[in-house]
Amino acid sequence: MRSLLLAGLIAATPSALLAQTIDPSKPTITVIGDGRAQASADHAWLSFNLRGEGANSPEAVTALTAARRKLDVSLGGLPGKPAVETRDSTLSIREVRAKTCTANYGSPNLSTGECAVIGSVATTNVQVKVTPAGQVGDVASLAAQLGAADVNVSSGGLSDDQALEDKAMRAAIADAKRQAQLIAEASGRTLGSIQRIQDSRASAANPIPPPPPPPHYETREAVTVTAAKLAAPLSLTPPPISRTARVTVTYNLLP
Repeated sequence: MRSLLLAGLIAATPSALLAQTIDPSKPTITVIGDGRAQASADHAWLSFNLRGEGANSPEAVTALTAARRKLDVSLGGLPGKPAVETRDSTLSIREVRAKTCTANYGSPNLSTGECAVIGSVATTNVQVKVTPAGQVGDVASLAAQLGAADVNVSSGGLSDDQALEDKAMRAAIADAKRQAQLIAEASGRTLGSIQRIQDSRASAANPIPPPPPPPHYETREAVTVTAAKLAAPLSLTPPPISRTARVTVTYNLLP
């Protein structure tokens, strides 16, 4: 009799514990939803170096200025009239000595004899924003045609990506609901209302700061310079812009 009573208590223990730890009247389900959205870039960036040479620094700077002005005028004459914004990010003016000058690197030397200055080179790095993005290839081709070096199409972008971010967030929430609906149906339940929802970025210990504002571009005065015609059109489209979102959503489960 005692053994039968003990067996009965043991058999009843799991159910009793389950009733104490889980409230079947308020079951929930938590899922993680991922969303992604893409859009074509509406502008593109490229960069290149312009160079001016002369017997001395003023002549080198004058040559560089002429090359820069010719580039500005020529860009304005491209087919399709793309909107082009330019800025100079760096400027370097360097003295040139004969190859026979054997001064140690970094050591000062007098401008006499084999190390006399025989000329000067002025270079500047130019960054260009091209709208629409599909014409960045023509701008790159024209820059190279006019003597630009190290031409590089770096990236594309969106002037306003808020709509794309919103689309990614909607996709993430829809993905969470899809998963929760599937689990609810598979478990014989009905999906209820949202109990809690959280953007994954809200829980980051060290959130990533927002990107800096776009650089300010100075308006250049028009200069009368003979423009160059584009000799080699180049079709080039930057890759699409992507945005992602992730949310954690807790739903109520109904019987």
